[in-house]
Amino acid sequence: MPIPTRRSRAPLPGRPPALAGALLLLAGAAGAQEAPPVLFRANALEVSVGGRVQTQLNTTSVDTEPFSEIVLRRVRLEAAVKVNEVVSAKIQPEYAGSRVTVKDAWVRFSLDPALSLVAGQANRPFGIVTPTSSTRILPIERGVRIRGLPGAADQHNLVAELGYADRDVGLQLTGEPEGAPLGFSYAAGVFNGPARGEARELNTYQLAARAAVRPLAPLRLGASWSRRDFALPAGGSPDALEVERGHAWALDAEWGRYGPGLHLLGELSLGDLDPATGAEFVGAQGWLAYRTGAVGRALTGVEPLLRVSHGEVDGASDRLAVTGGTLLTPGINLYLGPLNRVMLNYDLWTPDGGGGREGSFRAQFQAAF
Repeated sequence: MPIPTRRSRAPLPGRPPALAGALLLLAGAAGAQEAPPVLFRANALEVSVGGRVQTQLNTTSVDTEPFSEIVLRRVRLEAAVKVNEVVSAKIQPEYAGSRVTVKDAWVRFSLDPALSLVAGQANRPFGIVTPTSSTRILPIERGVRIRGLPGAADQHNLVAELGYADRDVGLQLTGEPEGAPLGFSYAAGVFNGPARGEARELNTYQLAARAAVRPLAPLRLGASWSRRDFALPAGGSPDALEVERGHAWALDAEWGRYGPGLHLLGELSLGDLDPATGAEFVGAQGWLAYRTGAVGRALTGVEPLLRVSHGEVDGASDRLAVTGGTLLTPGINLYLGPLNRVMLNYDLWTPDGGGGREGSFRAQFQAAF
């Protein structure tokens, strides 16, 4: 959910329809089963094709919005190409929405397990929540996404919408050195940065880096840093801009894996909200889930889960209308194979500093291969 400026307009009013028909329309998506990735080989060249379709029903308690909607949340096809032992590439377009966009488009040069170069559009190496694929994340959404709540800022919305995390075009060095202590791995890169789109005449960029270790087989610990340029008004003139730097840091921990058993994931972040005013933010998010083994022939797992995400703003910004608060999400995932699943969540948002709570029931039907 984008963090809006103060010029954001109010949402349009609507009336609540019944949900039963919507559920019937969506139920058919749950029956799909996994198939192995489509793989083509020609000499040393390998091409694998995959994709996902995520159909979502969501509601909102905000009375100025229609009560429910059915959307194609994501429709993606992806192709991964391995040219040889050194060169590989990936492209992933997004077809949901009114136009086709590109999510991933990069080439990798794997020079050694300790050193690879990734060039193109990919996730910045920051945190653990945002880079995790939407086919595997435990809650349906990574952060607050309740219709009619502009500026609701939990931990994820802060780091993603401020441009410290998520995808961008750049160059990254990554590696997992063989025999490194504690299974050390790293990624570091330089990117265009969000300010490039706001003020193309200015010389702006972004740096991001993350390092991780595995002190125990099921435990991974990570630390991240992101430094980005902000294009801000200079000298009181609305037409003159200057560059100010903002920084963000994150610590993350994960126990378990995306499979049967206990799975815990947490991320703590803090940084600059608005360098012009000195406003800062802090946020924390945690996931807790337990997936069972197969329950019958078709149902390969049942996964109850709980997510808590909190964002807090210290200071004010003339450019951003941001409301911190706490997002609480109980839910359950029903697996029909490793990636195909029916996901049910209820998001409850409690803003800081008073104001009413708002909620959203969400059901997502995912087919992926």
